[in-house]
Amino acid sequence: MEENKMLKKANLDWNARQLCRLVQKKEIKFDNAVQRGLVWDAQRKSLLIHSMLSGYPIPPFYAVKDGGCYDMLDGKQRINAVVDFMEGKFELEGIPEVEAENEDGSTDMADINTLYFDEMEESLRDELSAYAFTVYYFENATDEETAEMFFRLNNGKALSAIELTRVKAKSMDAIQELGKHDLFRSALTEKAFERYTNEDIVIKSYAVLHEKEPSLETKYIRPYMAEVELTEEDQVQLMEIYDRILAVHGLVEDKKAARRILTRTHLVSIVPVVWQSIEEGRTEKEFAGWVSAFFAGKKSASISSVYNDCAGSGSAKKDAVRKRLDETAKHYGAFFHADAKAV
Repeated sequence: MEENKMLKKANLDWNARQLCRLVQKKEIKFDNAVQRGLVWDAQRKSLLIHSMLSGYPIPPFYAVKDGGCYDMLDGKQRINAVVDFMEGKFELEGIPEVEAENEDGSTDMADINTLYFDEMEESLRDELSAYAFTVYYFENATDEETAEMFFRLNNGKALSAIELTRVKAKSMDAIQELGKHDLFRSALTEKAFERYTNEDIVIKSYAVLHEKEPSLETKYIRPYMAEVELTEEDQVQLMEIYDRILAVHGLVEDKKAARRILTRTHLVSIVPVVWQSIEEGRTEKEFAGWVSAFFAGKKSASISSVYNDCAGSGSAKKDAVRKRLDETAKHYGAFFHADAKAV
């Protein structure tokens, strides 16, 4: 960020009804690379609705204004909860009673658990719809300033290691695009996507391809990715590697071995030899033969005790990563050298 540059901040209020309309019109977006995935369950969403009806404080939202749109830096979980409830997507659960106004002006305590928005008393629906949220927004913010604001807003909150890494990553757009590869849909659960495991694999794939002594520990990866810029050639290379892994996964007959190459540690560990197989003109079937042979361990993942010892606790450390890469390269070379001799 430029030194001594003062960020220009303004504020406005949106009521809950406006919030829904702005989301529907796509004037509120969550597109910036630093946004978190949706992680709130129905109980946490319900508690927010209770806070709105009971007068508990709710923090303001923060956004970057771009033309007529607001790209949210903060508040994604809360906005999603309000919109989902008002659109009838979940019922309330696990919250205390709220005060509801009767037609004669008197009030009673009401249990709103198990109710959808349309099932609540009209007075409560009106109160919820009119609830005003404060929004602070910034105009003309650079991508770097946007990332820095997100980092500072969330500093002290329980962000995961990969979330903090992606905030600082210089090539976040490219990493996100690579993370959409079909390989990750086959390899990962929806929960893993919410935790950005796909993007974590992309970052580490790049590191093992381009660093002589890669460490995959967060304390090394985060500053590394803040400086690295993925070129178009780098992106094509990783796409080809992921294409091959996905194809080979379908060719490996041993289902246990096939599952193993889709786990994070093993997938990242084979990236260099996958690229080697492409450069050498090996067919997908030939490479699937090596995968079947190497990941044929009975009690452990592979037939290499050295590899297995480095694939458990501490697997991100430089020494463990180096040994895994050396073992895959050694066994790959021996496998195809033996084939060449046989011919």
